[in-house]
Amino acid sequence: MTFHSVLYVFITSLITLFPVINPISEGLMVNGYLKGLDDAMRKKAAGKILVNCILICICSLLLGHLILLMFGLAVPVIQVGGGFVIMLTGYELLSSNDEPSVSTQPTPAQSRRADENALNMKLFYPISFPVAMGPGGISVIFTLMATSAVEDNLLHTCINYAMIALATIVILIGLYIMLVLGPRIMQKLGTSTNMIINKLVAFFIFCIGLQIIVDGVSKIFHIQVL
Repeated sequence: MTFHSVLYVFITSLITLFPVINPISEGLMVNGYLKGLDDAMRKKAAGKILVNCILICICSLLLGHLILLMFGLAVPVIQVGGGFVIMLTGYELLSSNDEPSVSTQPTPAQSRRADENALNMKLFYPISFPVAMGPGGISVIFTLMATSAVEDNLLHTCINYAMIALATIVILIGLYIMLVLGPRIMQKLGTSTNMIINKLVAFFIFCIGLQIIVDGVSKIFHIQVL
């Protein structure tokens, strides 16, 4: 085990995971759920999303293979099931008249507390999973784990897994920054442009779910679909 080999795992993981957990596009997707929050509440919500996604990553690294073995699941099946969940999320955003957000109008303290509680219930599902950290990212982590495992060298394997986790955390920090800066970006874009972007992003969420399903089906049946 050398420094260069460890650095190679980190850089490879960063390059491989970035297109899947894209902090820019994911930030736009999640921003609709956080619209109307003040700076303090937005930072708090973004922090919870960051922690949730990191926990999903760590659980995938520590327990992923064990869970798959316990339930007899394969990674492509996880992709298909998760893809359906993402498609449903995108469809709900497309068909809704109002954006999934907290009201922007001034409200009494009790109503505001109710809005905050409603948002907290969504922070893990569907915001953290599957929108921010979905089956696509989890399946890539599983793949990186398989390629980074070193036979008969537990220490080297654990260090490689730590590099995968570190690369994921770096990308997720970028997502956190995008969520915190979301209001400034949307303010410059304007209300009508913001609404158009939210609907386009909802459509892209639907398409991403469909793409994940197609990839999973192609792996299950060993066929080249696209």
